[in-house]
Amino acid sequence: MKASKPQATIIGAGCIGISCAVHLQAEGFDVTVIDRVPPGEGCSFGNAGGVVPSSVLPDFHSGVLRKLPGWLLDPLGPLSIRWRHLPKALPWMLKAARNTMPSVARSIIEGKAALSLRVLSDFDIIMQMTGTANLLNKVDGIRLFDTEEQFASEEGERRIRREFGIDQRKIAAAELRELEPEIAPDFACGTWYDVWYHLTNPATFVARMTETLVRNGGTLVRDDVVSAHHDGNRAVKLVLREAGELGIENLVVAAGAYSDLIARQLGSKVMLEAERGYHLTIPNPGVQINRTLTWAACHGAMTPMDVGLRLAGTDEFAGVDAPPNWNRATILWQTFRRVLPGLRPLDDSVSKWMGRRPGTPDSLPYIGPSAKLTNVWYAFGHGHLGLTWGPTTGRLISELMVGKPSNIALAPYRIDRF
Repeated sequence: MKASKPQATIIGAGCIGISCAVHLQAEGFDVTVIDRVPPGEGCSFGNAGGVVPSSVLPDFHSGVLRKLPGWLLDPLGPLSIRWRHLPKALPWMLKAARNTMPSVARSIIEGKAALSLRVLSDFDIIMQMTGTANLLNKVDGIRLFDTEEQFASEEGERRIRREFGIDQRKIAAAELRELEPEIAPDFACGTWYDVWYHLTNPATFVARMTETLVRNGGTLVRDDVVSAHHDGNRAVKLVLREAGELGIENLVVAAGAYSDLIARQLGSKVMLEAERGYHLTIPNPGVQINRTLTWAACHGAMTPMDVGLRLAGTDEFAGVDAPPNWNRATILWQTFRRVLPGLRPLDDSVSKWMGRRPGTPDSLPYIGPSAKLTNVWYAFGHGHLGLTWGPTTGRLISELMVGKPSNIALAPYRIDRF
């Protein structure tokens, strides 16, 4: 008799959950993915599309702290807190502030770099497996600066990136306008980042990975996980809102900003905040750019996609269930029109979106086994880099589950580090 395949259940059908599923299926697992929304319709749907291995600095570093008071006083600024949520978020924020200390920040940088330096290789692997290579635009992004002083203020960040082999060539004003003729004429200079690529549609990327998964025998379950149960050293079942009880052999928790609710039921208390981001997608925007653009004066990005121009950004701390503040989406048009003066006015064809990025205080994800249960693995907390780190996380989780040695040390991402 043939031995039955090992079984893996994955909670979460975003880029990370589906990447885990594809890799586990390739390792011989019978895979079931559960999510209450269709694959790729959470944060994987609405992000800026960046595949950004050059992002090695902590999300909260000393430069951010200097700007923080001004941001918080502006209700539509790059970062906002709904004050009724502050008591819950305060421990997370205090821990994030502590992580700006030089000695702690250095370990975070090294942890981010260890993941990021494998990103392109892991994208190549999963794109070959799923036939999605045509979705990756390998044109490097550009960062824009209003003044030479603004450019000089980021030299410390550029120096850190250079340590890891990330080139950041300065672009003079005249060359900027040759590369991107539709930007405003008064930018002083720019930086051309080495390897700042983007997907032409991140939701399509996840959908096509999912098609491969299902075609090869994987199962999708559209349902909500109400609770997770264990017997002391193993997870034994999930309770789904519609389907009821579901027995499990191996479990991967990749449920984004909702993952901490499941982790707590499985004995792991984690620090996680929903860093809520907004976007506008403008069909026929009236301007054309060739790559992702960022602007040093603003937190966010402009990305050309096959559905139009996406303007994405901001961080809002309000919890997972607070209603959206759509003014935070609309303000993106006003902000980025400074960069692209020809950007057409908003109308009913423009789509607005809000998503919940799962953020940790140290900008590092949780990747690895449960500290309590022998058949549970965690893959969440990727913050702004869920798309960038998705295929890498899928590879790492599959290696752990089949006992293969990893090419990076996984201690920085352990579930019980806080």
